[in-house]
Amino acid sequence: MALTNLQAASKFYEVYNDKNLELIDQIFTDDYVGHVNAHDIVGAENAKNFIGGFIKGIPDAFYDVKDIYESDDRVICRWICTGTQTGEFYGTPPTGKSVNVNGITIFRISDEKIAELWNVWDQFTLVEQLKS
Repeated sequence: MALTNLQAASKFYEVYNDKNLELIDQIFTDDYVGHVNAHDIVGAENAKNFIGGFIKGIPDAFYDVKDIYESDDRVICRWICTGTQTGEFYGTPPTGKSVNVNGITIFRISDEKIAELWNVWDQFTLVEQLKS
């Protein structure tokens, strides 16, 4: 069954919500590039490492997509991520604190897979919420 662009983009959030890093191999193109705030993440393996680090730190992370729009080969999502930092989070020891962060992701879909994304989220709020 062919995926629509909206379905392809929505599967990205299943990676986080279902803690299914292996899904990345099915939903990213071979030449995938993720532009996440000031960082470029090139390739599926690097994406697995990045997302795996996020899930390690906030294992109950849940992405709630509030709005989703499609235009040609692009899908735009506005989302809220909630969870509790109970694990090491990119070098930060567990705090036990809850997070509630907003973001927007623009996906470029090619042949039913995510070829590129631009992900901008409120890092400042996340850092403030995790402060001791």
